[in-house]
Amino acid sequence: MQRLLSRQKQVPNGFTYRMTQLNWDSRRVLGLHPSFDTLVSAALSARKAHPAKCAQYKLSLDRAAVEMDVEMYNVKVCLVNGWTDYLTDTGGGDTVPLAVRRSPQQEKEDAAAATVVKKLWAGIAANKDWIGSGEPAVPQEQADARALTCSQCPQNQKGDWTTWFTSPAVAVIQRYMTWLSDKKLSTPNDDKIQMCAVCFCPLAYKVHTPLKFIKPNTSPEVYAELRDKGKDCWVVKEMETT
Repeated sequence: MQRLLSRQKQVPNGFTYRMTQLNWDSRRVLGLHPSFDTLVSAALSARKAHPAKCAQYKLSLDRAAVEMDVEMYNVKVCLVNGWTDYLTDTGGGDTVPLAVRRSPQQEKEDAAAATVVKKLWAGIAANKDWIGSGEPAVPQEQADARALTCSQCPQNQKGDWTTWFTSPAVAVIQRYMTWLSDKKLSTPNDDKIQMCAVCFCPLAYKVHTPLKFIKPNTSPEVYAELRDKGKDCWVVKEMETT
């Protein structure tokens, strides 16, 4: 069986780990090049936060088991990329062939991750365009109504920004949140809204953004998904009436 030559030696591009069952990706949470122990601790914490899903998908909550899962994930990454200098054969008799092609599922997961990044930066672009224009926010009554709709929508995801995004994206989002605070833009439901799981937009500032900046940064695919999954989505309603 192939193993890492050392858990203390970073592989090219750094250790990484993904749990599609929990929609968890270490690069969104930890960025690049976390230590092996840091990666294991973060993965274990994510599992402990979702005990029901772990039971459903048979994800162990034992640290030693998580360590092995993380190691085997990185072994596969090394095999796929031909980084065999970072591996050792323990002589288990079940050595994985070195010429390993990416499975259809892996290709699907990579495509999904790329889609997430595209959505995120489209949302950030809308806010950047708005701030750069110098135009005012939508009327307070409209922002309040938008936030109320988002607070009741099943696509509204709560949690720390680092749960979903890498450090560069988090830094941009935090700058925009500071800008909102400086402008004293808020709604009564700010504590109930965080991020839309469809468009990946931080909702606290999207609800104040004029539609003219949202519309050109909303792809037909995202629009269709908002119509399908959103509960009375205000983005869909406003786009349909303009």
